[in-house]
Amino acid sequence: MRTTPAVLALCVTLITITARAQQMCPCVPISYDWIAVPCDSWNCVTSTVVLANSDRSVVPMPTASSDYTWVVLRRIVVGSAIVSPDAPFKVDGFDSLAVASAHFYATDHELQPMLLTAPDGKVLVVARTAPEVPRRRAVGR
Repeated sequence: MRTTPAVLALCVTLITITARAQQMCPCVPISYDWIAVPCDSWNCVTSTVVLANSDRSVVPMPTASSDYTWVVLRRIVVGSAIVSPDAPFKVDGFDSLAVASAHFYATDHELQPMLLTAPDGKVLVVARTAPEVPRRRAVGR
C-alpha cells in the first residue's frame, strides 16, 4: 500500500512538468512557399528532380516559352532561400481557386500564365516576370 502514494505523487509531478514545458515552448509555425526553377533542357529537369530525391514537393512542368521550355516548381520553407529579383518566372500561391482564377485572368497574356493545383492543396499561378523577347533571325527572307 505504500507504493500507491508514491505513484500518485510521481504522476502529479510528471503532469506538472509536461504542462510547464508546453507553456515554455517558443514554437513558431512553419510556412511554405513555392519557387520556380527555370530549365532550358530536359537534362536540367531530370537533374533537379533526381536531386530532390523523390520529394513530393517538386513538380516539373512544360512552358510555352522558347528560351526556358521547362520550369520545376519547388516548395520551400519561407526564409530558407532567396529568389533572384531577375528570375524569369514567378509563382503566386492562393488558398482559393476563385481568387487564383481571378489573378490568372488579370495577368497579361504576354506573361504566359499557367494555373495549377499543387500537391499541398494550394492553387498556383506561374507566370513570366517580363514578356519574352522575340528571337531575331540571323538571315532575312
